Amino acid sequence: MLRFEYMPSDFHPLFLFLGEAADIAALAKLLRHFAENPQTITVAERIPGAVSRDELVLAPADNDFGMHDLGGRFAWKLTDWQAERIAARIELLTSDNNKSGSEIVEIGSEGEIPVKVSRGEFTDDFLVTRR
Repeated sequence: MLRFEYMPSDFHPLFLFLGEAADIAALAKLLRHFAENPQTITVAERIPGAVSRDELVLAPADNDFGMHDLGGRFAWKLTDWQAERIAARIELLTSDNNKSGSEIVEIGSEGEIPVKVSRGEFTDDFLVTRR
């Protein structure tokens, strides 16, 4: 089950995606689909079994790039090229040789929230029952 949530912090806020290989692969597949046809996509509706307390959409980039808080809702604003590159980076986490690992994604846009995609580094109930 893919879990994702905003992790607020005064100094280092983070948007965290957690899961196992199949979950991370589903996120990469969604990013690749978005790259082929950039349009607003609600992440939880497109990945079966995904769990989050936060509303998140993939959205075509306008003047902003990266993950942004829109007042309690979140938008990961990407170009098709950025989505394709991010998908390729996180697919590296799905290899059978990797039991755990993570990737931090930042585009470099002002006000952007870093995104961490993590495989096998947290228990299955983290972000579900332990927060």
